[in-house]
Amino acid sequence: MAGLVSAEKRTTLSTLTVAMISVSDTAGGAEAHTVALGQGMRARGHEVMLYGQCPGWEEHGLDRREIGLGPKWSRKTMAAGLLRVPLERHRTQVVADASIYYLQFKREQIALTAPLSRRAPVIWTEHGRWMGGPAGRLLLAGYARAAEHVSRVVCVGEAVARDLEPVIGRDKLVVVPNSIDTRRFAAPPAEARAALRERLLPPHFQDRRVAVLASRLHGAKRHDRAIAAALASESALVVVGDGPDRERLERLSAGSADVHFTGHREDVPELLAASDFYLYCGAETDGTPTCVLEAAAAGLPVVAFHGDPGTELVPGCGGLVIGGPSELTPGAAEGLLELRGSGQSYVEQRHGRETWLDAYEQIFGECLT
Repeated sequence: MAGLVSAEKRTTLSTLTVAMISVSDTAGGAEAHTVALGQGMRARGHEVMLYGQCPGWEEHGLDRREIGLGPKWSRKTMAAGLLRVPLERHRTQVVADASIYYLQFKREQIALTAPLSRRAPVIWTEHGRWMGGPAGRLLLAGYARAAEHVSRVVCVGEAVARDLEPVIGRDKLVVVPNSIDTRRFAAPPAEARAALRERLLPPHFQDRRVAVLASRLHGAKRHDRAIAAALASESALVVVGDGPDRERLERLSAGSADVHFTGHREDVPELLAASDFYLYCGAETDGTPTCVLEAAAAGLPVVAFHGDPGTELVPGCGGLVIGGPSELTPGAAEGLLELRGSGQSYVEQRHGRETWLDAYEQIFGECLT
């Protein structure tokens, strides 16, 4: 992990101008990371500008300009996106001079790093494991060429760094684990929690043991495992979030009154506080899951599945790693309740927002020396 910056050094660091180039219309972990970094850097006196779009950015009063790039790359858009690379490289002309250029998605990294690096250091953040299959192989050559021009690549976990080391080399890689605003997810007193349960949970959940998951609902995460585990444990389940897999999951659970879908919600901290434990499902390419950190900060024990990225967090956060849904028996779920609050200090010490900002600020500063 990057070394920490002392408070004294932080106060004397010159004001930076950070230009973030990122285009996404989907609210996910990477987008929340971008907004948090923009907020944090601005709060520390630095100038921050986003070129592109990012859900939540303008809602937090952060400055944004258009850059005119095509859609974010995915398996469906990648072929056309690669053809647009020469054109999109010219779009860097609309980006003002800056101290640091910050990129986090493959299209921006591959297409824009070389021209931007002629003007200032370029920093990447990698949020997940390298994708497999033809799409991953297709990207690899262009990614390796672009990496020749990057100054640092911030990885959210050691597994992410290990994937990239053969391509980039260890000297450019630095691990900075994801962070959360622990104050936002602090567990409320018992009386306030009871009021949240009454206000937010369906009436027939009021006296039940309630599991929760809060995530983008994507097939790669296999959230059907969470539904099966909740039902096996005779717990009610609140599914918070939206995504392309929601319709399938709703069909899967249509026969059960014990599963409640809320859709996208802004009051996730309150929904976590109203619940009893968290069910985490991760996709193969996920990095460090902030949802697990948020749940632990809210005092919830976490249930995860063997083989999913991020399960190494569970011992510190408090919870249980299971091989399959049937292992979460009613007795096992009841035993989880004794672990409430056991991960809060771990998250505060290892994944607090100020420590995370210290690390990024130090990396930016080192790239300018």
